[in-house]
Amino acid sequence: MNSISEGKIKQTIQAIRKRLKDARMDKPINRAVKEGYTEVIDILVENRSDYIGIDKLTTQQGRAIAVLGVDYLKGDCTHKVLVEVPLKG
Repeated sequence: MNSISEGKIKQTIQAIRKRLKDARMDKPINRAVKEGYTEVIDILVENRSDYIGIDKLTTQQGRAIAVLGVDYLKGDCTHKVLVEVPLKG
């Protein structure tokens, strides 16, 4: 079903959790990134291969980041692209 190893998924979850601890994540300007990454953690933990539930996110950027999480599990998005969404401020 997914082409990414469990080890790689765990590394990616750790990298995203580290990004979520960045102080800039709590700035209102980065709310969408935080929303997306929070959903990506759930997607990776659940090994979700569909986009169901992403539409409940409130920001367009948050939804786009969550889609990247599903695409990552499918092998259609790299670790670098998923983990390095730029922060503002």
